[in-house]
Amino acid sequence: MEFHLEHPLSHSSLHNDDADDNTLPLPLFLVEFQHMPSSHYFLTLKSSASLLSNRNFAISSITQYSRKFDDPSLTYLAVNYLDRFLSSEDMPQQQSKHWVLKLISLSCVSLSAKMRKPETSVCDLQVEGEMFDAQTIERMENVVLGALKWRMRSVTPFSFFSFFISLFDLKEEDPSLLKHSLRSQATDLTFNLQHDIKFLEYKPSVIAGAALLFNSSELCPLQFQCFSNRICQCTYVNKEELMECYKAIQERDAIGVEENEGSSETAVNVLDHQFSSCGESEKSITITAASSPKRRKTSTRRC
Repeated sequence: MEFHLEHPLSHSSLHNDDADDNTLPLPLFLVEFQHMPSSHYFLTLKSSASLLSNRNFAISSITQYSRKFDDPSLTYLAVNYLDRFLSSEDMPQQQSKHWVLKLISLSCVSLSAKMRKPETSVCDLQVEGEMFDAQTIERMENVVLGALKWRMRSVTPFSFFSFFISLFDLKEEDPSLLKHSLRSQATDLTFNLQHDIKFLEYKPSVIAGAALLFNSSELCPLQFQCFSNRICQCTYVNKEELMECYKAIQERDAIGVEENEGSSETAVNVLDHQFSSCGESEKSITITAASSPKRRKTSTRRC
């Protein structure tokens, strides 16, 4: 059975958007920390330029290997595996050899592809000019699996979208359309946030809530305070962490707006900024374009 980021639990009865709101999220809130990088990982990346460079190069490689699948969810899952692996293995601070990082990246993509598309073979992942034999990739996969304690059904921000959206009492003629827009824009934002190391310190549920709040502030600003109160009232949500993450997204968006004002491009390629040091050839690699800073159509109704 294919694994979907929004449905990490194995019981399909809990995957229905209409499931009891108190039933679905509880196990996710309790285990989400098991699917995050270790607590010191973010601080290590901030203090070590070489380790940050290693991560950037590895993510660039993951994007290259997964490009042919045209599935940002697969790429997101592979990067999740990468961060958890790097944080558990205490990677050396010096610059790692590129072939080692490529092998790790390829193994993360292979594992992600097998979760998303079980019929995937190693031959589907090879890039022209590179060739790791299947046995070598399999050995590295086993190393990654061991480091991740075989927890491959990752709990991510996407796992909490349905629950948080169910808390929104939308006063619209077509609330389902607005909910779809909120989910779609929060999804795009979350894909982009994964590459910014400052968001590695926040739990998946916090990122999910903050992303939805950020987009609700643009789509339906007069209902924002109502949404914020309802999410903050959730038992397992830390209000201070949620608002801190929300403000970090605001600051990131403001910086993006300033950069766009001085550019003739209509969209910002997040990976272009992240991997500018990896060479011009890497700059063309994309996962998804950053959200446009242009104002969106908003709702004027109140909760």
